[in-house]
Amino acid sequence: MERPPRKLVRIGRSLCAVALISCAAIIGVFSATALAAAPLSIRIEGNHFVNGDGQAIRLLGVDRTSSEYACVDGFGYDDGHFDDADAAAIASWDANAVRVPLNEDCWLGLNGQPNSNQGAEPPLTMAGYRLEIENYVAALNAHGIYAILDLHWTAPGAQIALEQQPMADSHAIPFWESVAATFKSNPAVVFDLFNEPFSPNDPRSGNDPDPLHAVTWGCWQNGGCTTDAFNEEGVENGTVYNVVGMQQMINAVRSTGATQPVMLGGLNFANDLGDWLSHVPTDPLHQIAASFHNYQGEDKCDTVSCWNAQIAPVAASVPVVTGEFAEDVCTPSNFDNEYMGWADGHGVGYLGWAWIFLSQSEKEEEGCEAFTMIDSYDGTPASPNGVAVHNHLLALAGSTGGQAATGSGTATAGAGAAPGKIKLLRFRPTVKPGGEVILQLEAAQSCQAAIAGQTKKPYKLGGHKAHKVKLGAAKLALSAGKPATVTLKLPAKARGLLKAKGTLGAVFTVTLSGGGNATTVAPQTVTLKEPKPKKH
Repeated sequence: MERPPRKLVRIGRSLCAVALISCAAIIGVFSATALAAAPLSIRIEGNHFVNGDGQAIRLLGVDRTSSEYACVDGFGYDDGHFDDADAAAIASWDANAVRVPLNEDCWLGLNGQPNSNQGAEPPLTMAGYRLEIENYVAALNAHGIYAILDLHWTAPGAQIALEQQPMADSHAIPFWESVAATFKSNPAVVFDLFNEPFSPNDPRSGNDPDPLHAVTWGCWQNGGCTTDAFNEEGVENGTVYNVVGMQQMINAVRSTGATQPVMLGGLNFANDLGDWLSHVPTDPLHQIAASFHNYQGEDKCDTVSCWNAQIAPVAASVPVVTGEFAEDVCTPSNFDNEYMGWADGHGVGYLGWAWIFLSQSEKEEEGCEAFTMIDSYDGTPASPNGVAVHNHLLALAGSTGGQAATGSGTATAGAGAAPGKIKLLRFRPTVKPGGEVILQLEAAQSCQAAIAGQTKKPYKLGGHKAHKVKLGAAKLALSAGKPATVTLKLPAKARGLLKAKGTLGAVFTVTLSGGGNATTVAPQTVTLKEPKPKKH
């Protein structure tokens, strides 16, 4: 079985493989004891985090990807920039938290990992991987940044951890016993117990019809069910394993004497917190926070109405950290700023995915899922996600005196739209099998929307003169601040062209009118993709 498209996971790999052959195995730029940990500490009181002075804080920052895949790809422990300069660049954004994704096999030394298949010399080792993470955590702490350690890539039994899995396997117990014991004396660390739980049997996150592979909320909490593992291509491979639940992982952490807060991501790739409160495990220390991942897409909780209905109630009981979020790269929108504004008003933290540099060719290869936040490792922000997060964090720090404070109140969709002019907040096309395109739109004011599309460039079809191919038209009514969808059926020529090319550059002209407002014409340049299985 195959999972639907999710998000970029292996970015910058070809660049790193070349750059790190000679230096990837250098164990740290400095020793773990060379940088004394900054006087940071974090704990949970009620529904918010507090620092060592008892001040309420939120975790705001970025995800620092590469340590989940570099060690199994064999070119390094990470992308070669887990160092003091990297921590300083992140701190320059006024971030106070960095989430570090870990690989189960590399930390535990299982299944021949880490490996040095791409020429790392001296060979990569389990001890080297652990020390690299310890050193980077020390560097982050020295710059006033909390470290969130995340169990990101896993695999059951003798399968190598090359991909996300639906839920934790038996290796998670020794993993968290080891990680917690390593960092239990560091009060500036938070443990994110499992990256993105999901059920292959849930149509939002998989297409496995077998109910025996379902990961229910009860299994999420206490384990005891079985599910199917996924291979490197994101395809179920027939390896059925016993699921370890969040309760068992909390028990593993606490068995070491570690007292740090733990984060628990919900189902549907941590995007669903609907039954989180009714299934939250027991922690004798009452140090549990919820993790929410926020991406745009069909069947996602990616609107103000959903955040109000599903996330706000959880945030009223426990701290909520948005462990990952990013807006689609190819579809211009205000998603990042809209969400950060909402989160600020509800005391919710957030970390942007992902702090890593991509070359132009890598950006083009990844297309709409090139979720890079930086154009340089000096911290130069990349558009759209890096610019949005960078600017927002600096503005927030200025308005709160440098503290990542909690917030109160409710963010309003569409706030700031100029009077008399209709503002398009959202335009998102999703191509479905059979040539249907689901268009999701949202405007700041109530209006009528008319959409007409054509290819971005001309094509020569059937021996005729090259011309831009029509993609169809649609109309719908929009209510202020409420997303709505309409289905556009691609004409036969457009369907055939998309199937042959795989992707099509498209321009949709969106005309918004009515309600006594001036007519707005908003061209939207997007890339349409033929539906196909894709790695997570």
